[in-house]
Amino acid sequence: MYRRSRRQWLDEWQRGERSGEFFYSLPTLSRHYRAGFVEDESRRPFRRAWWPVEWLLARRFGMGFALDIALKNLSVLKSARVVISTVDSCGLPLALLKRLGLLRGRLIYISQGLSDRVAEYGAHRWLSRRYRDLLLGADELVVLSSGAREGLAAWLRVPPERIRVLPFGTDCEFWRNTAPPEERGSRLVSVGSDSGRDYPTLLAAAADLPLHIVTRQPLPVDRYPNLIHSTDHSPLELRDIYSGAAFVVIPLLNRSQPSGQSATLQAMACGKSVIVTRTRGWWGEPFVRDGEACVLVPPGDVLALRDAIRRFWSEPELCRRIGQKARETVVAHFSEDRMAAALDRLIGTHVC
Repeated sequence: MYRRSRRQWLDEWQRGERSGEFFYSLPTLSRHYRAGFVEDESRRPFRRAWWPVEWLLARRFGMGFALDIALKNLSVLKSARVVISTVDSCGLPLALLKRLGLLRGRLIYISQGLSDRVAEYGAHRWLSRRYRDLLLGADELVVLSSGAREGLAAWLRVPPERIRVLPFGTDCEFWRNTAPPEERGSRLVSVGSDSGRDYPTLLAAAADLPLHIVTRQPLPVDRYPNLIHSTDHSPLELRDIYSGAAFVVIPLLNRSQPSGQSATLQAMACGKSVIVTRTRGWWGEPFVRDGEACVLVPPGDVLALRDAIRRFWSEPELCRRIGQKARETVVAHFSEDRMAAALDRLIGTHVC
């Protein structure tokens, strides 16, 4: 179960215009199982009867509760032996249906940042307690990093072993360097729109260097003459932006959610050296080593980030070497095939 857009994305992926990692291995798993998906296909969600309730929940908690998608597709979901939820806004309604006995299949719940939202909202509050009860009813709880597991386990008050870690994988065939081999980019690039990005720290560290930030977050462009701010790009355009970068910087707030994971892996797969914040939700161990496949900096540390940026900017050979190692690391340890294999093993425990 996805939130939205996957049918359109699937068409683009089949035409070679989009990467495949955000299908969470559906195309690969379809080779072994009768697999399908459901999502919100409405173009006017605000006209649905459930929309005011979800809008209110999103305002209070920072995340929706897509009950109407689950109910609309209930007959399909009830016929499945295994249901995989890819985000919390879909997983919580499925967990509710599971609790009510309306979902007979096994529920694999992939959580992405729910424990951070609970911490911000208040773990003692009624809604957080109800969400905790729902999660504990899922057959498998899954996160995308060891750090995220620690945060979720602490909130749920369960042993960390109760929660599985699914290694996120990127589409290494799609994400590749499209720039001429001898070309070195002239700008730093940063990509990402989720609330876990820390662009103020990046701007404080690199204000005097040519910088391109791709985000839907508002930025004070008028204060930074060297800054290019763009919002929406096609995956093909984004691949070219990565490829044309001198290097990539992913600045993050210190959260349990593995924010920046996909952008970092995409840039690494394009053979780019990456500076990324090591947060509580760090996902790279033991394969992504500091100084080899990327450079890690502490959260909110302007001086450490500035030093890392200056070093990359002044040492192009270092950039080239780390970028080469980055591509090798992603292909070996963070491919979509590796993610699919791990999810396949998890599914196999419920369909045998």
